Amino acid sequence: MVTTSSSNVPRESHQQQQQQQRSTQSYGYHRNTHTSRPPQSVPAPRTFSQISSPEIPNSIFFASDFMIGAGMAIIQPSTGKVVVLYESRRGYWFLPKGRKDIGETIEHAALREAYEESGYRAGFLPLYIPTNAPAAPGSPNYPSRHVLNTEPVYISTRSWGPRRRRRHPAPGDDNGGEYFTFWYVGQIPEDAVHEDNTGMPDEQNYTSHLLGLNEALDKLYSTGGTVEANVLKIAYQCWQYTEEILTREATRVSDPSQSTTESQGA
Repeated sequence: MVTTSSSNVPRESHQQQQQQQRSTQSYGYHRNTHTSRPPQSVPAPRTFSQISSPEIPNSIFFASDFMIGAGMAIIQPSTGKVVVLYESRRGYWFLPKGRKDIGETIEHAALREAYEESGYRAGFLPLYIPTNAPAAPGSPNYPSRHVLNTEPVYISTRSWGPRRRRRHPAPGDDNGGEYFTFWYVGQIPEDAVHEDNTGMPDEQNYTSHLLGLNEALDKLYSTGGTVEANVLKIAYQCWQYTEEILTREATRVSDPSQSTTESQGA
């Protein structure tokens, strides 16, 4: 009969735990070694508005596992046309976007990327976007959120897989990550001048096109730009909605009787 000394079991277990702990503390970073809880039934994700994706799980990402970018849907209000870009070497249509630089605000990144990739110096287009950001204390509209604003109209997420890079910002293997893009709405004037060679060396194949909305959407959808097409479509609808409100307000100011008639009809 073979017996095992009970005094040896704890010592062996402790040694194994120490070895495991050392292996998970490479580069001085501590990985989570807590035992996962038993799987539980997960309720179906909630649906928000019909123009958003369902809810995503509460998450946390370390610096090496995410990127922050900014993009812009550019409208020319005087003509109703929009700016879309074409990558001639790989053959796809897209909206200007890219990663923000270290120390750069997301808003500045949106303007910079719009200029570098499209060749147009766009500015933000104030719209009645139903943002959840509160009005600043002391502003005439505080605490109302129904004000003209230049907040992001969308945020999109896209994961990337493992890749080889010359310099990795954090120790450990590169297993990919999440790319968060904040989408803004911009505008260019009727006399906007397009500038050449404004992009980075790997962006010289980009060409800018001012197109009607439907044509621009068709081109984006045709090469797989579903996310960008949806951003552009909703941004355009926000602009049209804003124009309707501004037109009604201008009519009331120029013709006070119109406001009286509307109130009586109500």
